[in-house]
Amino acid sequence: MEPVTKKPCIDICEFNKKAVCKACGRTRQEKKEWKQLSPDEKQAIWTRILESHGSGKGKTPRALRDLYEKARRKQREKA
Repeated sequence: MEPVTKKPCIDICEFNKKAVCKACGRTRQEKKEWKQLSPDEKQAIWTRILESHGSGKGKTPRALRDLYEKARRKQREKA
């Protein structure tokens, strides 16, 4: 599968005590280094955060899943 490289930010940046964003699930370090990460590293992060923060009901998980699907559609259109 071609990795999704669009950042998973949904513009609700609030970090917990472990420095993990409550909205997108990335760490401060991952957010800071996002542009420098390889496509495989980005996809691994996407996979992890979709499981941890994109599952369940509610506005935030739905926004994260929608963002991922939008990026996937754009990839398919380019191919």
